[in-house]
Amino acid sequence: MQIGALELQQDLSPAAWIIERIHDFAVDVGSVVPVGFETYVRIFHPATRIDDGAKVPVRWAKIAAANGRTVHPEMQWPNVAGVWPNASGPGVWRHEPEEGCVPPSHAAILEELLAPHTSTPDLVWFAVWCGFGGLRFHPFGTTRLAAGRPRRFRKRQRIPPPPSPKFKLPAREYFLLSGPLAGVHENLCLRPFWQSANLWWPEDRAWFVATEIDFMSTYVGGSEGLI
Repeated sequence: MQIGALELQQDLSPAAWIIERIHDFAVDVGSVVPVGFETYVRIFHPATRIDDGAKVPVRWAKIAAANGRTVHPEMQWPNVAGVWPNASGPGVWRHEPEEGCVPPSHAAILEELLAPHTSTPDLVWFAVWCGFGGLRFHPFGTTRLAAGRPRRFRKRQRIPPPPSPKFKLPAREYFLLSGPLAGVHENLCLRPFWQSANLWWPEDRAWFVATEIDFMSTYVGGSEGLI
């Protein structure tokens, strides 16, 4: 099944290595990105405010400064921003950072940065959490419903496609897709909503990108040069 530039996969073997190298759920960075990379980086999804009717990204550092908080690699959104938007004062931010999803602007930046650090940019694997509603594909198969007056001779009933398989990580299950690195721009959810892939890595496994469904940040594992 084709979803834009990406193809939904039935063979899950390309994800087997992740299962072998991921830590248990909610232990450390290794619970999100497989262990074994030279180093890792955390990317904070920006908050936004509205200026002249347009959304403007707001860095966590600016919000932390407005609240008298310290910026550090393990900072958490509720502590940096406070519980309510007005905690940081009028005009600093309005909408919280994207959760469980790479913002489109950041996906474009990541594509540009990651491309030179893989020998297989035309074959990248993508995974999306199976629990999202409104996915563009029908992972559980479809059934045609009959309507209208009964007929003496019924047409042969179409057999629905089998459910798409999922690979399991601790406390999470994912559908697997593949395509070129440019597939990061593919919206996996029906409009007007946006949903990026949660996990993506090239065939040569030179790096790994992970956006945990409950996180407002994205982790990348790779070489020292890339990070």
